[in-house]
Amino acid sequence: MKSIFDQRFFWFSTFFIFIVFTRIYSSLLIEVISWDEATYILAGREILSGYLPYETLYEMKPPLLYYIYSVPLFFNASLESVRIYGAFCIFVSSILIYETLIRFVASKIAALGSLAFISLMNYYFWLETSSEIVSLPFFLLSFIFFLDHKKSKINLILSGFFISISTLIRLNLGYLVIFVIIYLIFKKNGFKEKIYELFLFCFSGLIPLIFFILLYYDKGLLDLFFIGTFKVPLVYSSENTLIDGFMNYSKTIAKLIIFNPLHFAPFFICLILCFKGKNILCNNKNSFYIFLFGIIFSTIATGQGFSHHLILIVPFLIIFILSRIFIQKKYLSFIYFFLIIIILNSFISSVATNFELIKHDFDYAKNHKIKEISNLNIGKNSKVLALDYHLIYFYEENIKGLKLIHVPALVRNTTKERLYPLVKINYFNPDFISESLNMDYDFILCSTRICIEGRPNLENDKIKNLLKNYVIIKRIDNFSRWEHTKTGNLLLYKKNKSE
Repeated sequence: MKSIFDQRFFWFSTFFIFIVFTRIYSSLLIEVISWDEATYILAGREILSGYLPYETLYEMKPPLLYYIYSVPLFFNASLESVRIYGAFCIFVSSILIYETLIRFVASKIAALGSLAFISLMNYYFWLETSSEIVSLPFFLLSFIFFLDHKKSKINLILSGFFISISTLIRLNLGYLVIFVIIYLIFKKNGFKEKIYELFLFCFSGLIPLIFFILLYYDKGLLDLFFIGTFKVPLVYSSENTLIDGFMNYSKTIAKLIIFNPLHFAPFFICLILCFKGKNILCNNKNSFYIFLFGIIFSTIATGQGFSHHLILIVPFLIIFILSRIFIQKKYLSFIYFFLIIIILNSFISSVATNFELIKHDFDYAKNHKIKEISNLNIGKNSKVLALDYHLIYFYEENIKGLKLIHVPALVRNTTKERLYPLVKINYFNPDFISESLNMDYDFILCSTRICIEGRPNLENDKIKNLLKNYVIIKRIDNFSRWEHTKTGNLLLYKKNKSE
């Protein structure tokens, strides 16, 4: 028993140190990675101001996400605390992956899987604290309990509860719930046993949902809850078909391999090498495949093709590889080699980052230019429209954002249709978008890709018309990255008073 405890302590300490060295400092150096994180931070801040999700501001994500992001902000209202919270979620997830694998493989192999997972999560565009990362520990807990649901009905109850928590953070996981229910219906056991298991799983899964229903009912906001949580996201998901989703994610995977060969190519080679043959999951293989195929379908169903949507699949692909590793004896050395390459690549690429930090006395915020702009260039009570980099609303509370938290969505082609269900209950004014764009702003924060180059999915003519009376007063080149190799330039516009 002491030996097992010592092994766990050693490996968990290794995971923690590895995350600190490879992820935390790297993520703290980068101020903006994507739009989503800033949106969720602003949503979390509303909870700490005493409001329910959607009550005063709207973001098209389930309500529990608002509360999850309020946790790090409660301790310290800063971008750094959110990034550290994301690293903590990765740490917990690495432990849960280890605890899953150690049932079937040796401790060292299980640790190799967890270290490979941490390394993959150090991909540049996955360094932010995304909704996938904060939902992952709950999702993995649901999976672990489901693996043991035949041993005890309590495990089935806990699995249903945690998958519900995950779904109230990432709504597309609802498709996985359907997969599990279908599995429980067709599983080989008696009729009464089926009904009992379905009742336990569904009832425990409904507990968090019932809690939110009662919360909103008490404030007379039940319509807002159902429309904001379910109807608007359904409009969003209907914009793409399953075929669109399959094609978009196929392209995304291809780009990940092409533009990040040392990071992702070894992983997918391991996956291909382990594709044939039996695995060693034994009696747990059906439960595993339900979750694996369920999460793959849930991801494809979103249709968008964003790489961060793949995060929830990664742990299951690692388990898949390591559950077959001993069957593929002729490839065993190659698989070990490729997994070690992934880990070494992450470690080596972090060395330069850490030396850079040491050189600058651990001043990780030296490139946080949006914070600098909010402090130096913009007055406290100025009216600011952030068509990009809307993290500025978090830095300075006196700079008021809009009721739609994800402000860059104002100029997206599909936003009007997405918000229509909320217009019908008078949450948004029918002319909300046009009125927001026609306000007299002192400053407009934007980027070259949106305000100069334009994008196919944006209202480019409206953007140009909006900027007619504004001049660029500050430009920061190569401020952020997007689309693997492209960079974004930050632009700060100021109202031309001579007009």
